[in-house]
Amino acid sequence: MATFTWYIQGTSPTTVGATDIVQFAGATFDSAITVGAYNASTHVKASGGSNLSSGNTPRNNKFISQSGGTGSKSQADWGDGTEDIDAILTSECALKINFSHGSAVTTTGCIFYAYDGSTTTSAPTGVTFKAAEQGDTAWTAAAGSASGVTINDDTSATSHDYYILISASPDSVGLKSAFKLRMELTYS
Repeated sequence: MATFTWYIQGTSPTTVGATDIVQFAGATFDSAITVGAYNASTHVKASGGSNLSSGNTPRNNKFISQSGGTGSKSQADWGDGTEDIDAILTSECALKINFSHGSAVTTTGCIFYAYDGSTTTSAPTGVTFKAAEQGDTAWTAAAGSASGVTINDDTSATSHDYYILISASPDSVGLKSAFKLRMELTYS
């Protein structure tokens, strides 16, 4: 049987449950992000409102620039200042997704993106969302399935780990709770 398990990495990882929320926030849990700015922290919020990642010092990947780095690479801040995104380690990526299967399978056609919460082809409303797979040199405006980050194919195994940088910015004032994150892949 195929299973996806999502984690926000930190001192120890926080599992993102089926009803939990990946929260992009200002400097602290539940704090606002200024319009046009990007998340200064990332958390796992329970459906009841509590901070499930509070004791885990969750990782954060903040978009800085699309092409301002070395050789026009994209840049981010993941806790120690602005760096080219291809310098990030797997342990520094905010999001880790594990795909497991009872028998060894090969994965292909894997993409990751944000969408409006109801139609996978539709971009989130009122949010600019950026993502990149660990090792990429550029952020992707991963808004809707047609714009997803292409994730490298993976060789035959029973467990596959994917490390993803994620960052979001509000386009207007107000809570942006309707958008969702999604990963799709084919396995054989």
